[in-house]
Amino acid sequence: MQIGDHLVTPRRGYMHHGIFVGNGKVIHYGGYTKGKADGIIVVTTLDEFAQGNGYRTVKHWFRRFTSTRIIERALSRLGEQRYHYALNNCESFVMWCIFGIRFSSQVARATLTIITTLIIFTR
Repeated sequence: MQIGDHLVTPRRGYMHHGIFVGNGKVIHYGGYTKGKADGIIVVTTLDEFAQGNGYRTVKHWFRRFTSTRIIERALSRLGEQRYHYALNNCESFVMWCIFGIRFSSQVARATLTIITTLIIFTR
């Protein structure tokens, strides 16, 4: 694993995303804890990030930024508390760090599923 790598770990119903910053640390949206919304971009240990669920590295054949610049971009948003499950989530944060765009494939798939279901059941 190298600095700037995109990490994912399974959660109930979705995958959680973060950026490896080195020394066993990950920067990511902290999300929801203890039943309250406190989504804040934090640096945690790999163990805290994975929460016992393991993790894997997502390989990207192209990256807009170098590993060092990816880390700089991630750290520039440290402490940000603007989490939104559809518009500004952990995956869109990581994609912004690596590619400069906010995008969540999980949200895109869920949206497509909802639209397809509506089309099928409203005919």
